Amino acid sequence: MKLSVSNPPHIKQGVTVKTIMWSKIAILVAVGLMAVFVFGLSALAMILVSTISAVLTEAGIQKMTKQELTIKDGDAVSIGILIALLLPSTVPLWIPAIGAFFGVALVKHAFGGLGSTLFNPAIAAWVFMNMSWGALTKVSSVSHIGSASYNILFLGKYSDIIFESGAGMLAEVSSFILVIGGLYLIYKKYIDWRIPSSFVVTTVVMALLLGEDLSYVITGMLFLGVFILATETATSPITKNGRFIYGLLCGVLTIMYGFISSNYVIAVLYAVFFANAVAPFIEKNTSPKPVDEVAL
Repeated sequence: MKLSVSNPPHIKQGVTVKTIMWSKIAILVAVGLMAVFVFGLSALAMILVSTISAVLTEAGIQKMTKQELTIKDGDAVSIGILIALLLPSTVPLWIPAIGAFFGVALVKHAFGGLGSTLFNPAIAAWVFMNMSWGALTKVSSVSHIGSASYNILFLGKYSDIIFESGAGMLAEVSSFILVIGGLYLIYKKYIDWRIPSSFVVTTVVMALLLGEDLSYVITGMLFLGVFILATETATSPITKNGRFIYGLLCGVLTIMYGFISSNYVIAVLYAVFFANAVAPFIEKNTSPKPVDEVAL
């Protein structure tokens, strides 16, 4: 690995945590607006309640511990919106409120705050809500396109049932927004291309090898996981090889869980959740060895 040594002042790239976070929030807001169009005001209420709960929890913890308020960095807002998007519109409002508190207080700040979390706070909160109130958070049906065109799936209108009965998670409404937003994040180098590419390729290849219908596998949740959830800096490896392996693992776990459970939407969430758990191990074993160790 080559290092460049120079005298100050140094050139700065101008990319900050705040810039990256608010760019992701813009994508999530776009998905949220589409969810409001599809599901109605119940979706808007869920997003607002979850976001407000996350922000107030962050502010309360930082006030009590006499820390500097960091709400402007957008992390709490991102967690709140994500938690709402991972739920169906029929969920009672007190569930995303509690879920947002859990994600911010117990998953984020209990582990040291921004940059120190082991698990993605939104996914961990979803696991908590799903295990605690499974009957209320359960999606009434898994959206798919059957014999319809893949173009319909890509635009998010892949099943009439999602419009008629309100079934499905809010994040499932538009693959198109998530793909365009994700490609923008890669273009701006806000996220690394290695995790999304290995995640998608592994998922599609394994699905084809198993003879699975891609209309069930390629969902809005897959793209949310590929571009937003799996690429979170704190919960993914920082090494280049580690990111390839991490994305591959996410893809393998998605297909394994989805093939067994016949639910590829939830499979993405559990895949990233369990991949988070082994990300430190992957990073440790793909980090370059010190020069003295190589010499020995």
